[in-house]
Amino acid sequence: MALLDTRVARWLIGALAVALSGFHLWAGAFGAFESMLQRTVHLMTLLALCFLTVPCSRRLPRRLAEAIDLPLALLTLAIDLYLIVEHDRIVRREWYYGPMTTLDIVFGALTILLVLEAARRMTGRALPIIAGAFVVYALFGDHFPAPLTIRRTHPLTLIDHMVLTPQAVFGTPTGVSATFVYLFILFGAFLEKTGGGRFFIDLAMALVGRFTGGAAKVAVVSSSLFGTISGHSVANVYGTGTFTIPLMKRFGYSPNFAGGVEAAASTGGQIMPPIMGAAAFIMAEFLGVPYVQVAIAAVVPALLYYLSVYLGVHHEAVKRGLRGVPAEEIPGIGAVLRRGVQFALPLLTLVVLLFQGYTPFRAAFLATVVLVAVAMLRRETRLGPRGLWEALAAGARGSVMIAAAVGCAGLIVGVLDLTGLGINFISAILLLSGGYYLPTLILILIASLILGMGMPTAPAYIIAALIGGPTLIQMGAVPLAAHMFVFYGALLSSITPPVALAAYAGAAIAGGDPMRTGLIAARLGFVKLLVPFLFVYNPVLLLIGGWPGVVQAVVTATIGVFSFSYAFDGWLWGPLPARTRALFLAAGLTLIVPELYTDLGGAALFALTFATRLRHRRAVATAPVLAE
Repeated sequence: MALLDTRVARWLIGALAVALSGFHLWAGAFGAFESMLQRTVHLMTLLALCFLTVPCSRRLPRRLAEAIDLPLALLTLAIDLYLIVEHDRIVRREWYYGPMTTLDIVFGALTILLVLEAARRMTGRALPIIAGAFVVYALFGDHFPAPLTIRRTHPLTLIDHMVLTPQAVFGTPTGVSATFVYLFILFGAFLEKTGGGRFFIDLAMALVGRFTGGAAKVAVVSSSLFGTISGHSVANVYGTGTFTIPLMKRFGYSPNFAGGVEAAASTGGQIMPPIMGAAAFIMAEFLGVPYVQVAIAAVVPALLYYLSVYLGVHHEAVKRGLRGVPAEEIPGIGAVLRRGVQFALPLLTLVVLLFQGYTPFRAAFLATVVLVAVAMLRRETRLGPRGLWEALAAGARGSVMIAAAVGCAGLIVGVLDLTGLGINFISAILLLSGGYYLPTLILILIASLILGMGMPTAPAYIIAALIGGPTLIQMGAVPLAAHMFVFYGALLSSITPPVALAAYAGAAIAGGDPMRTGLIAARLGFVKLLVPFLFVYNPVLLLIGGWPGVVQAVVTATIGVFSFSYAFDGWLWGPLPARTRALFLAAGLTLIVPELYTDLGGAALFALTFATRLRHRRAVATAPVLAE
């Protein structure tokens, strides 16, 4: 048996994970430690857990892999201990000019390599390759052709900036992960361990299971509910998809469509308040606004997104003649609520605390305390010592990928900060677009989508926000709208082929083709492609502006989503001819733009097309049957 697979080793790894969760709970109860210290303990300990739990290669024999993994984990913990012991000296020294010890230099260089390796294991090759390229550019930028030529960065200056200052590896993204994100992931782990995840699925089944195509609608509703406490696309797919995808297949949906529905629905979890993905917390820090402001701005776009997915699965069910889940398999809403209504209290606590001005860090801690307390009221949800241990360990394991990703993204942030490269990117985008707004938006959206391929949303957003956000703000966009635009661009990569991680996860569970699954997910989630453009032209859909304008925009955008759904799905009381689909598409394009004249024109076109289709349906229903 391999060393790390022994009972003692598993217990030690679990103890390390539980101790880290205890550290974060202590900080949530009594206040975070000094920022550099909090981030150091958080990141380096999670990197050690990464090396202990994720083999360097699946192809190597386990014992050989352990010969690499165990020394890396011990080295990471040694650096962690060194940075803790030397913390006061490091934070008090003068950056770039203060003396660096030999161990500062050696451990600093090793930390950069360890962060790259952990990111490779957790997110794939894309992110560490990009980050590595940025580091190489900082060191050898004087050899690049104009306009990319920069003054080369001395290696010691690079190490100093990357590791010994709170500007790069231990910068703001890691700070968000070390405070808000970890406790929200821990909250989700406790909710899942106490049966909250199953409660959301049962609630969705009770609400929509009986409707036409109910199996897919259960996936949409349960993923939206589960997404509020998970906030990660792939985690959402595996959290609800292991139940909903087999259910959809059993009731007639193809494997590709079942996987696409779950991928599209799960991706929406990152834009679904009250708990969005890690990128939303980072956005709030970048903008310097309360997280609740970002969550409020995300409400309407999130609801429009889930409406589009819901309509897509409904039309597919009608086309195929798929019925709802049989009544005998659907739990009663009363019974579901009696078994799980207690799980509403911690979520309500979280929302109330956020609106009362509590930091997400403090609100997440108190919501977790409430969750554990209400779980103790019922025997079936009560957590004993083993359950508490497992939930604490699961919280740490669930945080490893985010920590590795944002730590690696911190290398890119550090290079942009150290070299001023971000200004060159802004100039290049403006040059390519000719300074025109729409081409600039398209270029930034494409760049955000490409940057997001093969990596989690948080690092993709960080990179795109540092490049695209300032560009849009410079052109006059509202800062929140600009950052929400690149956020949606980073999200698109989860369901947009060729590299669509959520679609790959859905296809793996469903036994479908990843590319076809991704195309279906992209079609169902088309709102994510359209709505971001509205943010920057008119941010009223982000609830910025007067209420009359907001109400008008919400109503017309909702009708626009219906219009787009009819056009893309080609179905309204039967197959739609090409001309009718074109009219619905035109109506949707004008309705979704929040301006008075476009809204009036789009509403008139939609009403005329809808009425024409309704008359056609009645004519077909009342037409006499001719005898042969």
